Amino acid sequence: MVTLSHQNNLYYAALEMSSHFCAHFSTVDRLRRHDPGRRSRRLREIRTVVKKVKKTTLRDVAESAKVSVTVASRVVGNYGYVSLEKKKKVLKIAKELSYTPNFLARSLKTYTSFCIGVVIADITTSFFNLLVRGADDVARQNGYHLIICNSDESPKKEKDHLEELSSRKVDGIILCPTEKNIQKLKKMTRSGMPLVLVDRKLKEIDAVSITVENSLGAMEGVNHLIQHGYRRIGLIKGLPGISALEERFVGYKQALHAASIPIDQELIRYGELNTVASREAALELLQLKKPPDAFFIVSEAMIVGTILAIKERKLRIPEDIGIVGFDDPLWAPILDPPLTTVRQPSYSVGTIAAQKLISQLRGSGDAGTTRKENIVLRPELIIRASCGEEATAARAAGIRRPSRRAGSSRPLPL
Repeated sequence: MVTLSHQNNLYYAALEMSSHFCAHFSTVDRLRRHDPGRRSRRLREIRTVVKKVKKTTLRDVAESAKVSVTVASRVVGNYGYVSLEKKKKVLKIAKELSYTPNFLARSLKTYTSFCIGVVIADITTSFFNLLVRGADDVARQNGYHLIICNSDESPKKEKDHLEELSSRKVDGIILCPTEKNIQKLKKMTRSGMPLVLVDRKLKEIDAVSITVENSLGAMEGVNHLIQHGYRRIGLIKGLPGISALEERFVGYKQALHAASIPIDQELIRYGELNTVASREAALELLQLKKPPDAFFIVSEAMIVGTILAIKERKLRIPEDIGIVGFDDPLWAPILDPPLTTVRQPSYSVGTIAAQKLISQLRGSGDAGTTRKENIVLRPELIIRASCGEEATAARAAGIRRPSRRAGSSRPLPL
């Protein structure tokens, strides 16, 4: 039995879908009050319009292509075997009928959402840009889509995102953890939520992690500064407790120790991973009685702030101060001078993370047997010109230029 309110809903829906019935609005409105019989006939006409404009279904595509619904489903879902001839035919019909797959219905049938949640620290950095790109390329090849969230290194935001993704029934999550929601993550993994960690590893969590040899990359970056004559190397350490940054600090100390340079705590500052905090920390260091003659910057998020502080002090790179940055932003080569960096294999981190997660979702490969796994990739030192590389080459050729920085023992280029 169709209730009066349901009839009214059909009436108004039809008015929106067909301008033809908009012209009869006043007539039907009058019929509502004075002639219920004619009103019922008019509503039947409206229902006919609703049926005519209904959304194309997979069954419609299958009938038009003269194939079974199963075959049509395989074609639009891009899975299973279908002959090339039938595939072309179904895709052609689907396009002609403007068919779009009903992922909600597909999810209800298969108990999967075909969505992967990605929670990262900051999408504005090149590292996470490329990581997400790699994950998305692999996900799409396998019929999955990404839902991307930023934590901004906030444990609360991270927890909110994790709860939201769980409520949306994503099939799995790729996470760059703040390392402050251990109990939440334990609960999620125990409940069966597939999880892959990127950039940082958590020893308490039973999950695959994809990281970079941070200590090695930092050691190579600091060694590069030392090889170009820098001795007082300042470091803005970032937030305490983040494993990747702690590992880079270890590499910094190892490089100084290997060169018999004492670690000066006065040259080390903590700061949040953003431009404002890094600028303030760099200014503090540059205002010391014995300021640093170089910076090793442990994260892309702090490179801009550090350079702004150097510019405010009217220092020149590399004549007055050298720089090496960990992370290789896309704009690093176009700086003046171009920035020497430690490049992380960001795209590969993303592709491997997605591959590992999808392997878990499909129950294939080593999923379920070696969930606790740490895959470590090697970074690469990208040498440009922010450490006086050109001056070093000139000195090697026998060309010496006087230093313009008072108190410096290094010959620096003009």
